[in-house]
Amino acid sequence: MYFRRTLLIFSVTMIAFCLTLYFQSEETVDTVNFDPTIGMVYNEESSHSLFDLNEKLKPQKIEDIIRVIHERNKMAGVKTRVMEIGPGNGRVLMELKKIFPDVEFYGVNKEKTKEFYRRESYAVTALNLNILNKEELEKVDLPFIIFEDLDFGTLLPYGESKFDVIFSQNTLRYFKYKFELLNEIFRVLKTEGVSLHTDLPPINVYEKGLVLAIDEAVFEFRKRGLDVSLLENGNSLIMRKKDDNKKFPVTPHQAIPEDLDNLPQELRRPEMGYNLN
Repeated sequence: MYFRRTLLIFSVTMIAFCLTLYFQSEETVDTVNFDPTIGMVYNEESSHSLFDLNEKLKPQKIEDIIRVIHERNKMAGVKTRVMEIGPGNGRVLMELKKIFPDVEFYGVNKEKTKEFYRRESYAVTALNLNILNKEELEKVDLPFIIFEDLDFGTLLPYGESKFDVIFSQNTLRYFKYKFELLNEIFRVLKTEGVSLHTDLPPINVYEKGLVLAIDEAVFEFRKRGLDVSLLENGNSLIMRKKDDNKKFPVTPHQAIPEDLDNLPQELRRPEMGYNLN
């Protein structure tokens, strides 16, 4: 009798436990896909739109560049891949994803934040900013995201010739070793790939002891075989990869420190000068 009572209590407990899991299951799935920060208002500084980006890229439009490459790749049966360096909350990538649902998009942020800390955060951004609704999100693959400080010569964690388009908006100013990053972008770009970067800060490039303005430096780069140009606003750069071996012919004035973990604060992001080789 005692055994039967114990077995009955155990059975009822297990049934209750299973029912609890069952009725929690939908909430758990929603939590994975749609973050509880859904009502959060994003800081405007981290919510640059596709329109904002294109305003800085005139006369180019990034979706036109992607469209031409994507059509070419579809005819060749090749996947199109686009990466943004410093996507912030991923607004631009999600706006592009809406236009090109079958293109693979990637993002690289320096670090995780309260608002953006995993791949599902893209879905939160899309919902928060009315880019896509839940039904539309279920039909697309979210962009990939990694968190990596790409300064100080850090390599992009991808193989050579992987991406068709790489871009950044208001990001390069926060890198000390800018040309090291641009050379790394050349490495992972496919031949005929395109890279665009806005909001370039003043960059000290020297030749014969003289400081070159960025447009003069770009002219010198072009003389050395690089397909690099400034766009209309003078603060945006477009690069096309024509040769797998081309790199920016510059040498930094300061070597990349070996011990980055114990780097003094004053040496983390000071101005960097380069000699033109």
